[in-house]
Amino acid sequence: MARQNEDGTWEVQGRRLGFPVRIGEASAACATYLVRAGGVRALLTGTGLEPVSVAGRTPLFLVLVDYRVNDLGDYDEAGVAFLARHRGRTGPYIHQLPVTQSFTMEAGRALWGLPKWLARAELVIDGADASCRLADEQGRHVLTTALHAGLRLPFPLPGTVTALAPHDGGVFASSVRARVGGVRVGRRASVELGSGHPMADELRALGLPRRPLVTVVADRVSFDMDPAVLVPR
Repeated sequence: MARQNEDGTWEVQGRRLGFPVRIGEASAACATYLVRAGGVRALLTGTGLEPVSVAGRTPLFLVLVDYRVNDLGDYDEAGVAFLARHRGRTGPYIHQLPVTQSFTMEAGRALWGLPKWLARAELVIDGADASCRLADEQGRHVLTTALHAGLRLPFPLPGTVTALAPHDGGVFASSVRARVGGVRVGRRASVELGSGHPMADELRALGLPRRPLVTVVADRVSFDMDPAVLVPR
């Protein structure tokens, strides 16, 4: 079980983690969809969060990350997030975050309140393309997706975002300082949803469009994560 020390560091599975937690080398892909805001609002009931919406639609981010060199180990991740706001903060609300290693699952839950759960992922990010077949630990199919982003940007994308995650009595707000290079953008993606899995059923109920608003594939991703700040609801 994860344990916080008096000096602010954490002990997770016999390893000590200090802040900022550094992600040194990863690649990532993201497809952004516009889904019904009413469905997102229902998922946020009781969290203190409000979906950001325009004309009744809220951005949904389907994110794939191949982590290679970082403080949390070598693992793959596939996540679903929505653009949300809370007490003047706007950022991605991390709703589903399946990962392929237990260490990052335990650390993510304890340090930032992230909803990580163990899964199996066949994830490939290569140049302009990314693909993933995601299943839970019992082998139930969650989704299969393929993304393409062909237009390469001639500049990196540094930036800071605030990740939001509900926690007992409030919302965890975590600052993420990112550096993103080798970026390509496009609008091609496909998603095949499994049957009988909660994550797949949620995406189906939200009315995931056939075509994304935008796709992004990045060869080089690194970022630092600060301690989570608990903001009352």
